[in-house]
Amino acid sequence: MRCVLAVVVAFAHAWYLLIEDYRGQASIAASAGYFLAGYAHASVILFFVLSGFWIARSVDGRVGDWHWSSYLIDRLARLLVVLLPALAIGGALDAIGVYVLGSSTHLGTTDTYVLRKDVTGALDWPVLLGNILFLQGIVVAPFGTNGPLWSLAYEFWFYIWFPAIVISWRLRRLSIFLVFIGLAWISPFMVIGFGCWLCGAALHRLTKTHLSDFRRVPIGRIWLVVAGGILITTLVVVRIVGLGGLELVLAGAFTLFLYILLRKNPPSPRWLRSFASYGAKASFSLYALHFPIMAFVAALLLDSERLPPAADNIALVGFTLALAVVTCGLFAFLTERHTARIRSFFYAKLLSVQKAQDRRSVS
Repeated sequence: MRCVLAVVVAFAHAWYLLIEDYRGQASIAASAGYFLAGYAHASVILFFVLSGFWIARSVDGRVGDWHWSSYLIDRLARLLVVLLPALAIGGALDAIGVYVLGSSTHLGTTDTYVLRKDVTGALDWPVLLGNILFLQGIVVAPFGTNGPLWSLAYEFWFYIWFPAIVISWRLRRLSIFLVFIGLAWISPFMVIGFGCWLCGAALHRLTKTHLSDFRRVPIGRIWLVVAGGILITTLVVVRIVGLGGLELVLAGAFTLFLYILLRKNPPSPRWLRSFASYGAKASFSLYALHFPIMAFVAALLLDSERLPPAADNIALVGFTLALAVVTCGLFAFLTERHTARIRSFFYAKLLSVQKAQDRRSVS
């Protein structure tokens, strides 16, 4: 699912960067492209649900012996091992697009839905620092062309908000980290996003409490069909009428489907394994880096206007998507694959600091 959602987001951005806006008539293939490209934001909402499920599981496993230091090492190692090099590579590509190529894409003159600004101002050092501190889309703009990074900032603060709330409730003592919920005052949509994220946390709670018992009672395939039908119907509705105001409805439909899927627990088809492998190893890298790569490709392909949805131009979209998937897979091999090693390094540093403190307290 992570693989599919990341690819859908990347496809949508490739489409919007290269293909002109819908003008009322298009071939079947082009119409399908326009329709699918409209699911970028919905895919992010579904990402939030999946994230809430996994992070709630992680927090739940630690809550009896909670330490913010080890939790933050885990979360920051996971994020920064990808984010920092993605910012460096994306910034370099954007700088070439602006200062060498004078790209109409980077200067915002193609008027595409996903990049309507001159990114020159978004390549400044304060913006870069704000992105490293996960404040993009809240206090500063996303760095360069990389607009999708807004959701990464939201994710990070959800990682902070959720355990702060849980620990405060369990220990009956307010955590200092609750102060960061105040960021929602600056960016109110964070509240809706967090509500969608909490759907995933609720799914973890349900599976922990009830799933083992429910699996003893066989469940018919019809329930999976019904839950899938509800999810598909919701996806079609939000595509037709717009996602605004229906984010929690979509998150709820996805949560129901995941619950029934976990309860049914069908065997995984062999043909899904390559998707699952890429999703586990590189979907985060694809999300974090695909846009600067695609914007750079657009800079090489476009003059002042985007392309009509002819067959050869749709093929260019497919090529651009494939290039991003392969490149980000290699990027993940060089970065994301080493997350555990980086965690171990900082755990060792933390342990040495704690031992030094212990020695000072004894002396």
